[in-house]
Amino acid sequence: MNRNQRRALAKSKDPQSLVQIADLHMRCGRLDKAEENNRQAISLDPNCYVAHNNLGNILRHTGRIAEAVRHFSLAFRLNPNDAVVALNLAMGLGEQHRFGQAVPFFRQAIALNPSNAEARSTIAFALTQLKEYDEAELQYLEALKLDPQHFEARVCLGLALADQGKIAQAFEQAEILAQSENATGFPHKTFGILLARIGCADRAKVCFEKHLSSHPGDADEIAMLLATVGGPLPPRATDLQISQLYTSRADEWDRGAAEPGGYQGHRLVAAALAVLNAQSADTIVDAGCGTGLVGELLRPQVRLLIGVDMSEPMLAQARRKNVYDSLHRGDLVDYMINHPRSCDVVVSAATIIHFGKLDTVFQAVALCLRPRGLFVFTVFPNDDDPSVVAIGTLNGLAEGGCFRHGSDYIVHTAAEWGLTVELLSREFHEHARKSAVPCFVVALRLTN
Repeated sequence: MNRNQRRALAKSKDPQSLVQIADLHMRCGRLDKAEENNRQAISLDPNCYVAHNNLGNILRHTGRIAEAVRHFSLAFRLNPNDAVVALNLAMGLGEQHRFGQAVPFFRQAIALNPSNAEARSTIAFALTQLKEYDEAELQYLEALKLDPQHFEARVCLGLALADQGKIAQAFEQAEILAQSENATGFPHKTFGILLARIGCADRAKVCFEKHLSSHPGDADEIAMLLATVGGPLPPRATDLQISQLYTSRADEWDRGAAEPGGYQGHRLVAAALAVLNAQSADTIVDAGCGTGLVGELLRPQVRLLIGVDMSEPMLAQARRKNVYDSLHRGDLVDYMINHPRSCDVVVSAATIIHFGKLDTVFQAVALCLRPRGLFVFTVFPNDDDPSVVAIGTLNGLAEGGCFRHGSDYIVHTAAEWGLTVELLSREFHEHARKSAVPCFVVALRLTN
């Protein structure tokens, strides 16, 4: 189709023609034009399910998952008998970690197209997150029957086996995968995670380094993964990692916190302040305020509430709640250093988890707090060695830029910066794969 034909289609104001021109833009990488044409088609015909589905694909590709799911849902409502639409909706829900809601749509996609290996593999992943391992294994095996070269399905099958302690069976899958390591598109990063999980650290390191050689933009993530197999411990998750992580989670963060077994960090921090009779402090800085969950709990008692966060999409959610007196986008350590003796309490829920050694954080807190001020935060525990900080485990923590901190390490490092422990309790931070994820809730007081 030449340019004049494309222009004629675009001017026709016919929804189907606009969908066609959007598809052409999509194939040429002009996502903005494709999005515009699909939106025009929907405005002319709100029941054009193809436009809703295609717009959802663009939104998903550009990181706007919540809006993508809304359009996939509309497309499915308009045509529940399209296997592609059902699969897109299921995968979008999966990316929001709404696995239980995703499974019925995966089943519909498979019923409509039983020979789709990707649908089999992705429902298996969702079932794994729900700890429904028996069916997950069967679905992975079906996917591999349909496509023996579906490397991700085999890696995920190996990881599901490792989750259950079936290390010998997971090793068998790893050995099969090893025969194809030089194949085009082989997933060296996830294969490395599987190898690390089954105790093959040296081979895992080689895989991570192979991935890095062909994906240099993933250097930050690979540094975290290398630390799980003996590499140097990164000082913290980088700004880029944090930005990417929370941009994708911002729209759904509060929904996840409201669900049974969801994220509890904000409640744990607020409860600790109540135990210490500090919830009505004059000025509180919420370091890593995110969408404002802590702020909502503290607002009624606090005169001045200040929020700091690096993620603009998370801050956008916090602004809508209008609970902070001021919000600042930037690094929390920089903020605290540049605002000495400015607050009575610093709170930080599920933020310090992204820092390795805590000297820079504790130093900044000691500068920012007024005398006898409090610092209340949550971290994941290092039960392997309470005296040190370690990388997160390979069950999602390391991949999410998280560290684990030993209780003795926290006490001793805090003391070096004039901070003494008022509270250090073990609680449940959230649930993952139907299992409780423990954390430490820590309250430190500035002694001078």
